[in-house]
Amino acid sequence: MSDSSDQEEVPPHLARYREYKRKQELRKQKKLARSAPPREPPPTSSDKHSSTLDNIINHPITIPLLKLALWVFLLLFFAHHEFGSVFFLVSIPVFVWQSMEEYKRGPRELSAYSVFNKNLEKLDGTFTSEQWERELKYGAAAVRKQD
Repeated sequence: MSDSSDQEEVPPHLARYREYKRKQELRKQKKLARSAPPREPPPTSSDKHSSTLDNIINHPITIPLLKLALWVFLLLFFAHHEFGSVFFLVSIPVFVWQSMEEYKRGPRELSAYSVFNKNLEKLDGTFTSEQWERELKYGAAAVRKQD
């Protein structure tokens, strides 16, 4: 029996089915090849060192530590030149300004001080002078939430 005689003996519907399955398998292989992420080369020793350096640089405590080290260095420098107290007194408002700048309120977040809010909007539970005056005149039971 030769190969050509084997193919002649296969019924046409079986041949079509085999061809269909073969094409389906090829499509599946192509789809897997496309969806598989590209393989990255294994990290070299320099990559390991750079990732460690990136972790150190991106750590949240790194920048404050660098600022503190710079401040101490400058304080020692000015103290050596007998201007340490002047540097210290000038740096206090700078620290206050820096600490206030770090926190930004969201668009709907209210300040604890109503003068900084739009339309002087007060927080719930704020004790006001009007409330205190009503409590003195009419008693604590007479005070209700004012809208």
